[in-house]
Amino acid sequence: MNIAILITDISRTGGTERAVVTLANMLCKKYNIVKIVSLTKTTNKKSYYKIDRRVEVDFLNNEPLHIGLLSKIKWSVKTVFLLRNYFRNNNIDIIISTGHNNNWLIPFVRNKRELKIIACEHIVYSSIPKISRFFMSLTYPYLDKIVVLSQKAKESFIKYSKVSIIPNAISFKPEFLSQLTKKKILMVGRLSSEKGLERLIPIATKLKEKFSDWLIVIVGEGPERELLERLIKESGLEDFIILEGMQQNIETYYVDSSIYIMTSHFEAFPMVLLEAQSFGLPIVVYNCPEGPGQIVRNNESGFLIENNNADEFIDKISMLIENQNLRQDFGKKAKMNTDIFSEKEIVKKWILLFEEIIN
Repeated sequence: MNIAILITDISRTGGTERAVVTLANMLCKKYNIVKIVSLTKTTNKKSYYKIDRRVEVDFLNNEPLHIGLLSKIKWSVKTVFLLRNYFRNNNIDIIISTGHNNNWLIPFVRNKRELKIIACEHIVYSSIPKISRFFMSLTYPYLDKIVVLSQKAKESFIKYSKVSIIPNAISFKPEFLSQLTKKKILMVGRLSSEKGLERLIPIATKLKEKFSDWLIVIVGEGPERELLERLIKESGLEDFIILEGMQQNIETYYVDSSIYIMTSHFEAFPMVLLEAQSFGLPIVVYNCPEGPGQIVRNNESGFLIENNNADEFIDKISMLIENQNLRQDFGKKAKMNTDIFSEKEIVKKWILLFEEIIN
């Protein structure tokens, strides 16, 4: 079986890119040909994440998608022609597409009846623009399957086509767990508006008053960095919130921290929470739509905080800081909670899905 995984730009850094690489690395151990097909033209024709040498990567050199209806239509037409030409010249049995901008186009690419098409949705449904939902309503019924990350997501997409739930697999296999003794609180991810970084500032201000010997370390880059730097400076938190930028050795940050926090406004299925749990970190996170509640077991492996309740967020972090035994107990249960998201378990779900749609 020959499989192609379609993504907008594999050279970017983010949850979707990491999930695609992890999926390709899993499937290439089972199937003869696994390709990552990256649409967008880029000067950096390689992935930030390590790709198995058995996985082929092809760039189609399309222009980036710009804002505006006319630009989107032109981009979509060009993308269909590029993909039809690509799949005409490559023998593919299953296309796995990621992202609604790509997914609604895939039915136009089918060049043979036997070609199976799967669309993966990795973002919260409510964040998809209405115009995109309209296009999705026209073409998603012609998909063989939609794959989502959670039950809540399935409830949103089931009106379009048949839906399967397959969570992302953990990409890390930690050699060491955190000892939960360092006075560091960790955040990892793209510095973008949906991450709710502005909600961190009042939390950090109160924590600094109570625990000035602790630090909040943020690993990641993005368009909100300048705003975040300004908010940190205005609040006098330069010595309490440390911005580390992008880091290749992210594992060392997990091992070197004692608590993981997330202040996002919405998350589909945040991989960083799985990664943090795999290193034995207790978690404090806003219970935003849709993903955190699918991963964190409240009062067992961490705390799910009522959205926007900063006082509760501060109280739960304080509780973990002041009680190392509680950190250890939560961390142990967090590690156990990751077993169901192992590569071994997730690849089984993909194999069963392939068998279902082919047979």
